Amino acid sequence: MQRTDFDGILSIAGGTYEHLTIDGICNCSGNLIAQEIDVDGILNVDANVETGKFDCDGVANIKGNMRADVVEVDGYVNIGRKATSSKLEASEIHCRGAITCLGSGEINADFIDAEGFINAAEIVGEKVVIKSQTSILMKWFANKWSKVDVIEATTIELTGVTAKVVNGHDITIGEDCVIDKLDCSGKLVIHPSATIKEITGDHVRITT
Repeated sequence: MQRTDFDGILSIAGGTYEHLTIDGICNCSGNLIAQEIDVDGILNVDANVETGKFDCDGVANIKGNMRADVVEVDGYVNIGRKATSSKLEASEIHCRGAITCLGSGEINADFIDAEGFINAAEIVGEKVVIKSQTSILMKWFANKWSKVDVIEATTIELTGVTAKVVNGHDITIGEDCVIDKLDCSGKLVIHPSATIKEITGDHVRITT
């Protein structure tokens, strides 16, 4: 696979690449398409990003939407603009850093595994696991934990998450969660430290 490495500070108009690596600061004004994108520096995109694999150890600011097969974040990814809709679509998302979708931002993925922080209006998936961990990344957020308005998935596991609505089949609510409304149709596990204002659905409560 042909590699294109961007070092230093530069601006591009967008385009199509095979394997794109950002080691410096890259400002992109158009749509960015690549088989693989590695961000070790700073990537600013004013439009959309489409890639097979997106690996971010640095900082990525994407003002449009992003679509990828696999997303791996150990740094910080910011998607969308304030007061607009934005979307992150992927088959798999693995986050040890932080992902923020601005405005009415939606994250849609079959599998989400996050031990970092996720802030979005809505998350939809097959299996969603968010276990916010204490780290220096907290300083990047106004709130201590992940915040999501609506989470919908077949299997949901949450720790350190604040949400308005959680809807799923098998749900595990761990420590430091604050949920306004939870609807469960399968197995439900709730940690004693979690706060849930309303619970609905034909579920089976399991005590651990």
